[in-house]
Amino acid sequence: MTQPPDGPHDPVEGSFPLQPYRPSTELDPEMRKRALARIEQRKEFRQHLSIYLIIMTMLTLIWLVTSGWGEYFWPIWPMMGWGVGVAIHGASLALDKEPTEKEIAEEAARLRKRLGRPDHPED
Repeated sequence: MTQPPDGPHDPVEGSFPLQPYRPSTELDPEMRKRALARIEQRKEFRQHLSIYLIIMTMLTLIWLVTSGWGEYFWPIWPMMGWGVGVAIHGASLALDKEPTEKEIAEEAARLRKRLGRPDHPED
């Protein structure tokens, strides 16, 4: 085998300098902030759901030990009550969407009107 005229080329040491890896979120700090907030919201929901399941399991075990299968299933009431809260918490994550530019502009116009500021910042 013959070597190229300017010597051997290592695939790692090409004729160009390697750039360190930079995730795309590093280039957009606002998007990184939003992504971290969403991750935190999902973590909080998982914690809420886990606590709900643990407590409901404990209430069901208490019902089983004290009443047995033949008695009124009273744990259904806290299950349903707290379950609504868990469902709303989960739905808020699923239905959460980024505001459109139009929505942002409309809200800004409402705020300017309420504060008595001009319609356009240039005015």
